[in-house]
Amino acid sequence: MRVLTLVLLILAAPSWSVEPQPQVGLGSTVSSADLLYFAGSPERSYILLEGHIKENPSDYEALWRAARAAVVVGIDTEGIEPQNHWLDPAIDLANRAVTESPDQIEGRYWRGAAAGRRALNAGNTYAAELAQRVYDDAHFILAQDSLHGGAHNLLGKLNYEIMSLSRIERFIGRLVVRNQALRDSSWENAEYHLGAAAELWPDFVLFRYDLAQLHLKRGRAEEAQKVFGELLNIPTLHPVDRSLKERARMHVRESNES
Repeated sequence: MRVLTLVLLILAAPSWSVEPQPQVGLGSTVSSADLLYFAGSPERSYILLEGHIKENPSDYEALWRAARAAVVVGIDTEGIEPQNHWLDPAIDLANRAVTESPDQIEGRYWRGAAAGRRALNAGNTYAAELAQRVYDDAHFILAQDSLHGGAHNLLGKLNYEIMSLSRIERFIGRLVVRNQALRDSSWENAEYHLGAAAELWPDFVLFRYDLAQLHLKRGRAEEAQKVFGELLNIPTLHPVDRSLKERARMHVRESNES
């Protein structure tokens, strides 16, 4: 179903850019996994954590980090079955993390990220279930921490994609899917949440990139170029940052040439 696929597409965007730099004092395995992840080796990070979790199945810190790594590898993998090979374990690991610590934010966040990506490869019923899970987890996080930039970003991108559909497509989607994510969508919500994400966590390349894309969509080219220029000055940290910066440079060059 095209409507549902488009609605869910944004949830497959690189959502790993919401975690802090590697932490110390969490145990050698977890610390080493963080270092591998931020060095651009999410698969090696996952393998290390996988072995640790077999011996420590209730380790919340390892569970959500393994989910994070699996999401990143899954997104970079070509083909539905190879992607699901990573995304299904990511959902399972994040579910286990939420079970271990239901009030903690990281497990909820990465469950939402994994569910959004997996929904692209799912049938309509399962895809709708996963989409609502993303929506629910994002709102759960904001109920605990209204300043959580990652949750704001997820909701902003969701609203952006829904509102980018035609009025007819949105109408049909709301009739067929019948979930809160579609019913609550608006350009106002998209602007609010994407703007909040970029303002609250200004050092995250992805959040400013998404905000610039919104400005372009809304016909505000000068504001978009300003945000693209700003993100080029943000230090590169996460696996996706380099590719996002290259896209931003292309936008800036094309704007200067036109």
